[in-house]
Parts: sequence; structure tokens; C-alpha cells
Amino acid sequence: MTITLPAPLLTDYLVRVYRAAGCPEDEARIVAEHLVEANLKGHDSHGVIRTTGYLTQIRNGVTKPGAPTRVVEAAPSMAVVEGGWNLGPVVATRATEIAIEKARATGMALVVCHNTMHAGRVGAYGEQIVRAGMAAIGGVNTPGARLVAAFGGGHRRTGTNPLMFAFPGDTPETPFVLDMATSVVAEGKLKVAVNKGASVPEAWILDGDGKPSTDPRDFYGSGSNAQPGTLLPVGGPYSGYKGFGLNLAVEALGGMLSGAGTAVEGPRGTNGVFIMAIDVARFTPLAAFTGLMAGLGAHVKEPPYQPGVTEVLLPGEPERRTMVQRLREGLPLDDETWKQTVEAGAALGVAAPELPAS
Repeated sequence: MTITLPAPLLTDYLVRVYRAAGCPEDEARIVAEHLVEANLKGHDSHGVIRTTGYLTQIRNGVTKPGAPTRVVEAAPSMAVVEGGWNLGPVVATRATEIAIEKARATGMALVVCHNTMHAGRVGAYGEQIVRAGMAAIGGVNTPGARLVAAFGGGHRRTGTNPLMFAFPGDTPETPFVLDMATSVVAEGKLKVAVNKGASVPEAWILDGDGKPSTDPRDFYGSGSNAQPGTLLPVGGPYSGYKGFGLNLAVEALGGMLSGAGTAVEGPRGTNGVFIMAIDVARFTPLAAFTGLMAGLGAHVKEPPYQPGVTEVLLPGEPERRTMVQRLREGLPLDDETWKQTVEAGAALGVAAPELPAS
């Protein structure tokens, strides 16, 4: 079963929840808007479902709301940011602002972050950079966390290590945004499947014995096999070495370069972040760049298509279509995710909003 909520109502509720958890008003809004936008764009794995985990880390003193974002090393086109163990969307949003400011001055800038909690949907930071008329490259690793098998391996070795590319499109509303886990799916999609009581495709996970499974609980060791399983790298049994290689590249840029640590070491539940902003106009006129993007998009969309396919979609298009629909019809949440969120809010003295009549 699902419930459907208007995005503004859910955002306001989450702002109140995070304020009650100790976040300053501006930080509470950054986090709430980040999570709700993830749901609006169809990335439920990085949306409201994350709230219970975030609040648990705050309650346990692991996450420190209000901690300053400090630049500990800087040059004209780079910065190293220390996040103070604040909520990841807060730190990454501020780091992205720094990258944009430096790229305006120098043409391009790379900012890396450590001591940062879960950064959420990486595509959001690419979109933030694109709104400034720039291109973006970024990603995050997860120090000390092991969720994904090596290509050919049967047990957890690295994080899901998402990678992002974002470019201005022919209109401000149509950017190119590629935001992908280097595992076959993000781990949060397994959380969503567990909450919904749904199975997953066989190519997603192995159980604790290294055997293919369609039960998402087998990943967590809460299914028929008590040993935790593993996600597989993107690319499948024949091309998974490509996803595995990208996964390790994100370990280098997100974990090693930032000082956050790799899957071998580092504080679990955190992210090492790298964000690059590129001022397109320093290289070529922005209008020329976006015109070429439009022409390339039209080119790859041309028929004929494979059987059963009616159109080709560019990275970012599915998210925009989902967002239009969910803004119009409401944002769907499964009952279990909503129940967990409401219980977490109630523990902080925040009453759930009154749901609109269906």
C-alpha cells in the first residue's frame, strides 16, 4: 500500500522534524528539500526513506547538526573541505557553492570533502552547478563500508560509489544529468524493496553464500540466509569489470584524494565527496555548447528503435517526467517508509501532518 502527499506538505513536515533534531533552520530546509526532491525525481532510495537513519545518527551523536563547513586547504582552483560530521546534503551543498565560486574565477575547480555524512543524491549537486551555467563531474565513496562485490567476487568489498556528470542543455529546464551508482543499483533501492515487500531482479544481489537471490532481505542477512549478501557491480556477468573499474576510480577521487578513506578503512556511514565545476564559457561560448548538446540529443533520439521501444530518453529526462507527474498527482510513499518516518518524528515531539483526503 502507498500513501500520496503533496511535496510542499512533506517538505514542511521534514523541516520541522530536522529542526526538532537540532538542525538550524537553513540546514533543516536544505536536507528536507534534498530528500523530497529525490522522491519527486523517482529516486526513492535517496529520499524520505533516509530520514530514520539520519535521525538515528543525530541521536547517537555521530552526526552533528550545525557543525561548520571548514576549508582546510585551498588554492585558486581547488579546496579541501572538512564537514565537521554534519549532514551530508548540507556539507555537499556548501562545497558545491565553493566549487562554483572558484570556477567563476579560474575556469574550473575541484572541491573534495571529508568528515561528511551521507551526501544523498549526487545528481542534485550537478544540477546546482548547471544552474550556474557550468558543467559538473562528481561522485562519492563510502569509507569503511562494504556493500558491493568486486567483478568476479562473491562478497562485499566496496561501496556503491555513485558517479555524476551534468551539462547545461538547450534550455535551463533540460540539463543532461547522469547520476549512477557503480553497483547495479543503489543500496537504497533494496531498502525500498524490503519496505514494499517486493522481490528484486536476479542480477542485482548475491546472498551470503555468494549465490544469486531475488529476496532483498538476503542482502541484509534478514531473509532465508542469515549471512549478509552483496550487490554486484554495474555491467552484469560479462561487462561488470567496467562498473568495477569506475567504482575503484570513485574510491580514488572521493576517498583517497579527499582524505576521507577508502572501503578498507574510515568511519562507516560517511562519504568522501568530490565535486568539479567547469565554467563552459571559458572554453567555448555557452550558446554554442548547449546548441551542440541539443543537436547531439536529437541525433541519438532518431528512430528506428528496438522492438517494444517507442523513444530514446536522455539522462535526466526520466527524472524530469517523474517530477512533473508527482508534483501534479502527489508524491507516493509506501506505508512502511511513512510509518517509520512518522514514528521518528513523533519521538522528537513532531506530529505527523494531516493527510489530504484521497
